[in-house]
Amino acid sequence: MTSSTDYTLGRYSRAFLTNEPSLVGNIIFIALFAVLIPLALGLGVKYRSSVFATTITTGLALEVVGYVGRFLLRDNPTGRTDFILFLVGTILGPAFICGAIFLVMPHIVTVYGDDFRSWRPVWYQLLLYALTAASIVLELAGGLVSTMQDTRVKADIGIHVLTTGLAIQLVSLAIFVGHAVLFAIAVRTRHHALDIKFAGIYNSGSFKTFLLAFSFATCLLVVRTAFRTVVIAEGYDSSIAQSETLLFILDGLMVLLATLILLAFFPGRILGQSWSQASSHRVSRALPERIQAPPYELPSAQSSPTYNRMGTKHPVVSYSPKKSNYTESLPQRNLVDHEALW
Repeated sequence: MTSSTDYTLGRYSRAFLTNEPSLVGNIIFIALFAVLIPLALGLGVKYRSSVFATTITTGLALEVVGYVGRFLLRDNPTGRTDFILFLVGTILGPAFICGAIFLVMPHIVTVYGDDFRSWRPVWYQLLLYALTAASIVLELAGGLVSTMQDTRVKADIGIHVLTTGLAIQLVSLAIFVGHAVLFAIAVRTRHHALDIKFAGIYNSGSFKTFLLAFSFATCLLVVRTAFRTVVIAEGYDSSIAQSETLLFILDGLMVLLATLILLAFFPGRILGQSWSQASSHRVSRALPERIQAPPYELPSAQSSPTYNRMGTKHPVVSYSPKKSNYTESLPQRNLVDHEALW
């Protein structure tokens, strides 16, 4: 009977890599992910999207590290360090790219207007960003424990933690998709007005194409995360984990295509002013800036020779934004063209 101490990392590594890693396949992914790093940084500088570009770049760099680790496993299939590089790099890289797409949605909302928002911004940030941070921590911890422990019991604990992190990442993507769907329904069904400030964006063909591309990139990341969750849950020595073809197609290719789409339709370029002025636009839409002075000034009673403090009644001016004279003074705004905007 085999004892638990016999399940060393080396055996896990060999079980996971039953077939020798592809030389050409791994080099291609290393080269493609590496080439996109300076492109992402350049676009971030050009369009003042440093946070988005940095998040994308971090994910790309981790993908490069992951496939370098897998490439090194060709010569040393039982190497613990190389296996850690492969596992952690290819697990955490897409997590950062998922975090990058979460940064885009608030700016899309800004283009259409806060009237269509289904959630408060603070809840959106707390929930999705907290889930992303939790998934990254659990994935890193689970990946290290499952590979650095020499006993199967401890390694299995690490696998469970890693699977939990991937499941949280999948849940965050599902919540994000649900939020986007509710927002799309609101745009098509609610009869709110749009500020003409961003008319050049939401009426442009590039923006409509961007929405389709952005949705497709999100779906690719959902497929990748679901696949990798199943792979890790089945164990490193499972048949699905041993298939390099499935890994390349349902993991590497999905992440690569999603990143290419995000860079080809770079949000900072497509969304223009709404990307750099999201916070100021929310302030400009506030009601106090629309309020105008009363239509006339009260006469100065004290300057009148017939002034009587006890007998004079000051007229009361009723001011309500619901009155027609108020609404007519508002800036002209365009109504939503539901069929054309989404």
